[in-house]
Amino acid sequence: MSMIYPEKIEVGENIYHVAYEIAMRSTSSVKIRNGGIVIKLSRFTMGFQRDRIVRKFLRWAEKRLVKVGKDAFIKPVYENGGRIVTHNKVYELSVKVIPGDKSRIALKHGNILEIGISGLFVKLNPKKGNKTVQYLAEKLIMKDQLAYLKEVIGELNQLYFQEFLKFCRFKRTNSRFGSCSSKRNINIAFRLLFAPREVFRYVCVHELSHLKEMNHSVRFWAHVEAAMPNYKEAEKWLRDNGFMLG
Repeated sequence: MSMIYPEKIEVGENIYHVAYEIAMRSTSSVKIRNGGIVIKLSRFTMGFQRDRIVRKFLRWAEKRLVKVGKDAFIKPVYENGGRIVTHNKVYELSVKVIPGDKSRIALKHGNILEIGISGLFVKLNPKKGNKTVQYLAEKLIMKDQLAYLKEVIGELNQLYFQEFLKFCRFKRTNSRFGSCSSKRNINIAFRLLFAPREVFRYVCVHELSHLKEMNHSVRFWAHVEAAMPNYKEAEKWLRDNGFMLG
């Protein structure tokens, strides 16, 4: 008899929801995303083999989650009345459904995100409302926080690197925390606005160091350490908590 797959697991004082999906591929996978566990099971695995995979993935998730700091960060709440806490601002979210086929977004009084969701969109896509609110809120916050990013990057560059930088921007990405291209463009993951300030600065230092060395050689890490001697603490935080940022 197959096991009953748990819909949530308890790790310490926290409860994490578990979602199961059937994947149209030969391998199974597990991810911790947006504060929950997502297990994708290959359609080719069944019975006791599938049970074994689920147990293995749940053990892996528990080992990762037990390392998460108790107050690692404040999770953004993308719904009406929700709060989104960044390094320099707390955003309040006001969401309502409006007539017509177009959604509208606006930033009022410096920190109030007003989002009007198209009534037609809600009618046609009733299950996508929350994701749409998140997408629109993030779009507005990235625009508002660009000046902050430029300030941090500019300060660190002036203090430690003195290199030409074409531009920097926030980017929605789950695969990495930052990148620096050969064209001297720096991208920083938007989700790092919810990480501790020193972790955010470390990723900026890491990418600025690539303006000196486009690799991870000994010379590259020497530049990182010169700008941030305790950078390994930030790296550890990312290893233990980074996956919880989304």
